[in-house]
Amino acid sequence: MKIAVCVKHAVDEAELRLDTEGRPVLAGAAGKMSTFDKNAVEEGLRLKSAHQGEVVVFVVGAAESKKTLKEALAMGADRGVFVAADPLVIDALRTASMLAAAIRRSGPYDVVICSEGSSDTYTGQVPPMLGELLGVAYVGYARKIEVTGGSARVERSLEDSVEAVETSVPFAVSVVSEINEPRYPTLVQIMQASKKPIEELNGGEIAPPGTISGVEVVSMSSQPSTRKHVMIEGGPDEAAAKLLDALSREGVLK
Repeated sequence: MKIAVCVKHAVDEAELRLDTEGRPVLAGAAGKMSTFDKNAVEEGLRLKSAHQGEVVVFVVGAAESKKTLKEALAMGADRGVFVAADPLVIDALRTASMLAAAIRRSGPYDVVICSEGSSDTYTGQVPPMLGELLGVAYVGYARKIEVTGGSARVERSLEDSVEAVETSVPFAVSVVSEINEPRYPTLVQIMQASKKPIEELNGGEIAPPGTISGVEVVSMSSQPSTRKHVMIEGGPDEAAAKLLDALSREGVLK
């Protein structure tokens, strides 16, 4: 079985700084593999373990995105494909187009796995676009994947229910975080990852003509918020009574 996993090198939102006007400072901002993408890599490795084969990881972005590829390789992926592009001037469609072109060049693949959305922008648009561009069935929000021969059974986690669907192979799928628990690579695996091959492609050269970005980033700013700072003093019983009274006055408790 040949498995493609798409990941994103995302801004580490926990360490993002703001300027004096509340705008995020992206220059020099720390990056990491998108949190949910680790579940996609893990599921690819699990399918490989069950069916044998190869896991190839794809990423679109700036040069530092190769750090995310190396993290996926350390987890156990066999090789990586880096598609060079400026992440600030591409939208979901442009990203999906570049990924689809890279996957076609490297494929064919039995399964294409993405996460439900990236941990920074979380649009969730790339996976279904990728399925459409590759001309394969797409199943979203999978919490369990079982592949048998030329077909697959997928359990989808919806808002208020679980849906089981069947599809033929090849297919594209996005997975939710509860599908698995991502593994942590050992020091030996991290060192071995540096020896695994990474193919480098130019996104502008491989993307189909006409798939230019239709999105322009006009501005970014943080949502201002104010909090009350109330100090409650006294013994345990007195402090608890004061806390309940304060919450009742704020309408939190009725």
